[in-house]
Formats: sequence, C-alpha cells, structure tokens
Amino acid sequence: MNETWIADLQATPLATVVAYYATRLAANPKAIEYLTRNALLPASDKTPAVGVSPPDVVAIPPGPMIGFADRTLGRHIPLRVTKLGQTIRKQLEKLGVFRPNGREHFRGMVTMPLYSAAGDVTGIYGRRIDLTNGGAREQHIGQGIFNAAVLSQVDELSQVDELIITDTVLDAWTFYAAGHTGVICCVECDLPREHLLKVQRVVLASPDLNARGLGPCQVHRIEFPAGHTPNSYVRKYGHQADPLAKLLRNATWESGSGRLPVPTSPSPDCQQVPQGQQVTQPEVAANTQDNTVTPPKTTPAPRASEGLDVQANDIEATITIESRRWRIRGLDRNTVVGVMRVNVMVFNERSDRFHVDTFDVYHARSRRTFLAEAAEEIGAAESQLRSDLGQVLLKLEELQHEQQQSKTSVAGAIALTDSEQAAALELLRSENLLDRILDDFDACGIVGERTGKLVGYLAATSRLLDKPLGLVIQSSSAAGKSSLAEAILKFMPQEDRFTCSAMTSQSLYYLGNENLKHKILSVAEEVGVRDASYQLKLLQSEGSLSLISTSKEKGSGRTSTERYTVEGPVALLLTTTATDVDPELLNRCLVVSVDESPAQTAAIHAQQRHARTLEGFTQKLEATKLVKLHQNAQRLLKPLRIYNPYAEQLGFVGSQTRYRRDHEKYLTLISSVALLHQYQREIKTTEVDGQSYQYLEVTRHDIALANRIADWALGRSIDELPGPTRRLLIELGDWIRGEADKQKIQPTEFTFTRREAR
Repeated sequence: MNETWIADLQATPLATVVAYYATRLAANPKAIEYLTRNALLPASDKTPAVGVSPPDVVAIPPGPMIGFADRTLGRHIPLRVTKLGQTIRKQLEKLGVFRPNGREHFRGMVTMPLYSAAGDVTGIYGRRIDLTNGGAREQHIGQGIFNAAVLSQVDELSQVDELIITDTVLDAWTFYAAGHTGVICCVECDLPREHLLKVQRVVLASPDLNARGLGPCQVHRIEFPAGHTPNSYVRKYGHQADPLAKLLRNATWESGSGRLPVPTSPSPDCQQVPQGQQVTQPEVAANTQDNTVTPPKTTPAPRASEGLDVQANDIEATITIESRRWRIRGLDRNTVVGVMRVNVMVFNERSDRFHVDTFDVYHARSRRTFLAEAAEEIGAAESQLRSDLGQVLLKLEELQHEQQQSKTSVAGAIALTDSEQAAALELLRSENLLDRILDDFDACGIVGERTGKLVGYLAATSRLLDKPLGLVIQSSSAAGKSSLAEAILKFMPQEDRFTCSAMTSQSLYYLGNENLKHKILSVAEEVGVRDASYQLKLLQSEGSLSLISTSKEKGSGRTSTERYTVEGPVALLLTTTATDVDPELLNRCLVVSVDESPAQTAAIHAQQRHARTLEGFTQKLEATKLVKLHQNAQRLLKPLRIYNPYAEQLGFVGSQTRYRRDHEKYLTLISSVALLHQYQREIKTTEVDGQSYQYLEVTRHDIALANRIADWALGRSIDELPGPTRRLLIELGDWIRGEADKQKIQPTEFTFTRREAR
C-alpha cells in the first residue's frame, strides 16, 4: 500500500477520490460509450489514455476531471478491522463517498468534481449510466462550482471575455464537452462577484435562471427550442458542426448592466447526500426582492454583422470585435459559393499576441483546429473566438457576395461600351447570322472547314444551356485540329473559358476555386483526359460532380468525411489524333473531322504566305477587332430556357440504342441555333406556381439551319468508321464506279490492285 496516497486521502479526501475515479474511466468501455452517446466527452478525449494507478496520483488540477466509480475504491483503503481503515472510512462516510453499509455511493456513475473558487475540490457530481437497478439518475455530495478553473482565467490577464452560466451540471458539462470551456454551474454556493467584474459578456443558458445586478458586462440569454435543454439539443443535432455555436451567436440581448443568476441545484431530480443520507434537493424559489430582474425580453437578436467595425479593400478585410481584431486576406480568390479559403489573423489587443493561419472557413475540422490553436496562442477563450468567427464568417459572406456582383457588373462594363454593345447587337441581329460567322472566321485567316467552324461555334454557345454540347475535333497529326479549336475558343469570352493540357483522375473534384458553370472546358489532347474520362462523362451527363473523401483530423486523429462538389454544366472541347476515342465520350460529343484533302492543304499554304504580306498584316489587325466583336456578342447572350413546339414532328434514325443520345444531340443542336438567335426571337414569359420563367421558342428557321449541318455534324458520331477511313471508302467507291463505266461493266465486276488504288 502506498503511504503517500493514503496520506493524500486523509489530507484531501474528495480530491484524492476524484483523481482515483478518473484513473478508472479508461478501463470501463460502457462508461465511455455513455459519455460519447450523451455528448459528455470532449472531442480531444474520445479515446482517453489509460489512467495512472492510485499511488501515482500526486496533483489535482483545478478543472474538470471525468471519472467512473467502479466499486474498487475500497480495495485501496486499509481494512475496517484496522484503526487507520476505520478512521478513513468514517471520514469518507461523513463526506458521503461511502454509505453506512460500506458501499460506494457513486457506484455505477460517471463523476465530475465540484470546486471552490480557490480551486479546491469541495464536492462530487455523479450521473448513473445504467438505471436498470433503480436509483436516482444523478446525485451530488458537498457543494461547489463546475469548472471553477475558468474563474482563475478571468483573474489572469482577463483571458475570458464570455462566461456561460447554466442551472444544471449536466448542461454545463455539455457545453464544456462541445468546446465551449468558458462555462460554469454553481451547486449550492454563491458565485464570487469579483470574478465577473472582468467579464464582458455573460450568457444565461436557461430560461429558469433568475438574475441580479452584476456590473458593467452585457447579459444575453440563449433561447432553446421548446422542450430542449442544452444536452438534449446537442444529442438531437450533434450531427451538425458545433450546434451550440449558432445558439450562442444568436443569444438574445437582455441588459448592458449585467445579471447574476441565483445559485441553484444541479437539477430538480439530482439528490445531495450529506453523510451518506439521501435527501431530495428542493428547487430554489424565485427571488422577489426589488433587485430581481424581470423575465427575458423578446428583443430579437441583432444581426451578426451589426455593430462590427469593418474595414475592407481589394487586398484585405479587417473586422474588430471588442478587443479582438480579425484580418482576412485572399477573399477575392474565392469565386465559388461554398468555398472560402482565406488567410486569417486574429490579434488580441489585451495580451498583444496574435495567431495566423490559412484555411477554409467553411471547413469544420479546420475551424476547430484554428480556434484551439488561436485560443492558446493569444490567451482568449475558445468559445469567445468561436462566436467571433461565426460573426466574421457571416460578414465575409456579405463581402463575397458584393465582390461577385461587382465582378459581374464590371465584366460587362469593361467589355462593352455603348458603341461596342451596339456593334455586338448588330451582329446578333444579322439576318444571315451563321453565314456572317463563317465569313468572320475566313477574315481571321481560318480557311476552309466551314461546317467544322460552325459546329464548333454552336457547341461553344451551347455552354449557356442546361445540357450543353460537347465537341471532339479529330485529325491526324499536324492537320490543323489545334488551330481550329483555338479559333473557336478565341471567339468566346475569356472569362467563359477554362483551358488545360491534361487532367488526372481526381483533379476535377478539387476545382473548388474555379466556377465551371456555363463555361467551356477545353483540353489540348483527348489522351490527356483519359484518366479523367469517367469524371468528364459525369460532368456532361449529370451537370455536376461530387466526391466524398475521408481524412484524419489534426489533433484527435479521428476519421472524418468531407464533400467536394463541382457545379456545371460545361461545354466540352477536345482534340485528338486517335481513331479509337472512348465510345462513352463519343456518345456525348459531336465529332468533327478536319479536312485533310490536298485542296485544303493548298488553301492553308496560300493563307500562310498571305500572312507574310502587308495585306496579311492588315488582315491580322482586322481579325483582332472581329474576335473582340464576337466575344462581346457572346457576353450579351443570356442562358434562357429553350422550348421546341415542333419537337414531336421531328424524326430521327432509331435502329441502334446509341441513337438515343445522338437524337438528344440533334435536339440540343437546334436549341443552340435558337439560343444564338435570341435577339431575333421574342422572349416569352410563363408562370409556374406563381414564379415567372423566361424562355425562347424554336422556329422553323432554327430547325432548317440546324438541319444544314446536322448530317455532317452527327454523321461522324453515328458512323462506326473514322473520318479519314470513311472518306477513303467514298473516294474508292467513286473511282470504282468511274472505271466500271469506262469499261462498260458493273462495279461489282471491276477488279483492281492495291497499287492501282493508291
């Protein structure tokens, strides 16, 4: 038997018993499961370390120490037949730790110490984990304050700006376990007022708490949903990230002069047991003296951003809350709603210390890590920083929204002056718009490929539809596929293009800072996206991508999940030299084969020579104007709904299942033509369930224009042969028929050698 431990038990019996119970918690999985299930185990203690043995207990910290009474305390005390054993047991029986029959009073309960303001253990609170054997759910002996350690933090450099006060130990325990460690509960004792004079804000976590004049601090009260206590609320909404933080931020303001709750018992059904006897603790009656404060007012909580000192510019935003200054940089780089990865620095003017880190404010795990490290670094309460960060986040959302609106308006204003807008509208209202587009391509030096250029232009324009077209430009090496793709992209606004050379299988999921909605996703070579072909197919078919991944939380080591989402739709533009393009990708795209004929080669050579002349230089300058004109025209196009009143009268080949998707591409091609001609069509409005929707109707002229290119545009995607192979087969057939006519025989009777064919 360790004589030091026995001496400690005699000198500070309650503190030593509390420490012993704390060593027994890790050995009782049922107790840990109960604490976890009831949201009473702090996140950092989900897997408690194995406790030390009783002889090794030498110090009792003045803070919460969770334990479990497993009926083994008596084994470490001398036997009752000895004088020392009788003395110690009588002492513990008088305190209520043992009952007269020799049993531990808190057997089968998780325990928590109660402290005096000076940090001495003056009581024990217990909560039974199994009620099958009867008995009160919770009991306590002695008196004291739950988490009195926070009072010492108030004294030391005024590190606590906010103090949460509850009327039950269970609710205070719940706040503490959730990370709001600036919480106390007084059990049959008065709270020393001198400690509260340095607290700026007191939050009452119960409608039953009466209050008295406190001093200069502000008093708020949390309004829980009907029938809920803090513990029941967390158990119901524990799947959310820190459910108590929102309630704390929205606490109702009651007074600027402050109020101090009248001390109450842990709860109406909690029993105190002095000297081993069980007695029911009555409820504390309401104070009816003159200084009793009236019930909470129904004043609504102010908006989080009201009353904040906010200064923002293009580089950073500074938000001051009381003595804490928050500086945020990098907000302008977050262009997608739901992503806010910024550089955050919080400075405590009282301690003259700061903490800085870069993280996604929407990321719960990152917030927890930042708050824990910041609280330790700057000497502030984590619960107060959590409340601050909630207000900062709401203000950042406002600033982000203002920035996005500003960028949207500025983008249009920079690109379009009055004269430029008039020129762009004149283009969009041209009677022969498609022919005008082809002429402008020619004027920019892109010769031939008339249908390919037109299909590419319409496919790029379809980015504004809910189901855009995809385009694959196919040719042999050095045939001009890249030039055609670049020409099409140049005619589109730069802000609507997202270009890359290759993609990995997971890269699309992590485009959180890139908004792909209604944009053109261009990849230099189809081979560069083969690893990401599945993701591209989903992005085209579903209009969005979503990935759920797992990771380890910093500090706790717990496995958590995180969702990554990329919003579409996007218009896909690829080039390839391969003849065996992924069939699933081809099913979702139009396929354009570059003209590889000698005549096209001669035309390209002529254009290359012309570009070296003075007239070619003039043409280049004119091409720059035309490119800007088409970009401006594209900026004027709006993403409208397209409805086809003639859809049921249209026909399409249906001999194979793959034609189901080809039919959809044909209908989308018609919609793209209508969308491009929106300034030549009447924009109509319809109402559904009281909400108005604008839309365009397809005209017969739109269908006729689409049919002009449908056979050529859809023929390659329907054809099982590559474009060059199909052209070879057609030319070979023409040659055979011509030779058969010369010999006046049937084509089937004509014979030839491969050399003759070449």
